Amino acid sequence: MGKLNDIINEYAEKKPVRFHMPGHKGREINTENKLDYSHDITELFFTDNLYNPDKEINLIYELEKRISKVFFENKDIFSLISCSGATLCIQTAILSLVKLKKKQKESDVKNMYIICDRASHISFMNIISLLNITPLWVYPSEDFTEKIGYYFENYEDIIGVFVTSPDYFGNMKNIKYIADECEKHSFKLVVDNSHGSHTAFYKNGVLHPINLGADISIDSIHKTLPVLTGAAVIHVNQKVAEEKDFFRQSMNMFASTSPSFLILQSIEKMLDLLEERGIIEHERLINYINLFKEKAKSLNFVFKTDGFFDPYRIVLNCENSGEKLYYFLVEKNIFCEFFDKDNVIILTSISNIPDDFEKLFEALKLFSETNEILSKEQKIYSYPPGVPVSLPSKI
Repeated sequence: MGKLNDIINEYAEKKPVRFHMPGHKGREINTENKLDYSHDITELFFTDNLYNPDKEINLIYELEKRISKVFFENKDIFSLISCSGATLCIQTAILSLVKLKKKQKESDVKNMYIICDRASHISFMNIISLLNITPLWVYPSEDFTEKIGYYFENYEDIIGVFVTSPDYFGNMKNIKYIADECEKHSFKLVVDNSHGSHTAFYKNGVLHPINLGADISIDSIHKTLPVLTGAAVIHVNQKVAEEKDFFRQSMNMFASTSPSFLILQSIEKMLDLLEERGIIEHERLINYINLFKEKAKSLNFVFKTDGFFDPYRIVLNCENSGEKLYYFLVEKNIFCEFFDKDNVIILTSISNIPDDFEKLFEALKLFSETNEILSKEQKIYSYPPGVPVSLPSKI
């Protein structure tokens, strides 16, 4: 096996169809202004400091305000940038909930609990372990709002509620329903929206957790938006934003003191695009996806269309042939995000072009000629986001 640069260069030179993260898909937003090593710098007197912004330089504060405006127009939302992915945002959110709870009680809280999704990301498990917070699990088969009521009646010192929506397979929870229940019991609701940052640009954001009543949303923007790996944002609504200092201080507790300015520059370039064409580009993408799904149905693939589901997620359900289909697509220079026994997960973004979907369909047509496609309605899977994917040994 060659060196890392050799392997990645070989992969890039193949110009593969990328249906995996990051959301830029290897394509530049602005080819006249490419990022390169000469742009990789550190905190200097003129560049500002991501985790300790300077009001006079005002680069970071303005970038944060711009993110809030692009994602939520005129809503009073406070956004913080992470160059360490959603992991840092999850750490920030949970530590901030602890601080909010202690302020509310005006005393030390010895036994802290959090109501949480059993399919939560490993970074959530790690931070509650580190902070000695006891999880009150809600399993996929259980009604989330009923469990909130049950835990409210039986436990004290619950710092909040943590849910994952959408999950790795595109399944979404009824966030509005959960948010209403949380408000009834004065619980702060955190939504791990890592796989759904693009929902802010779908039908005026009707599927984004903040617009559905969540207090805090964690958007891993590098997954489905055109930015470099590691870019993420935590959004906080007006009910919690008065404690802005808690969130910035909490982020400082876990953040690297060497944030990537290349990531920050890629975020700014993303905003340049989304500001002008965010809604339009996502409408264009959904049309490509819907057209692809209609064509793929002719090959006996079945797609979930009812209930709560991310309209941008494509799950190729192929009973007992997930791995076989994944590697068949690799042979056709199409690299997907993930596979398991029955499925191949396709991650899309506005950086995907019509030719990507056409190549995927043509490859599936070839696969169907020699393989029986035994598809069925997508199940509710309980895999946590971030399940490691098995990659081919040779590309």
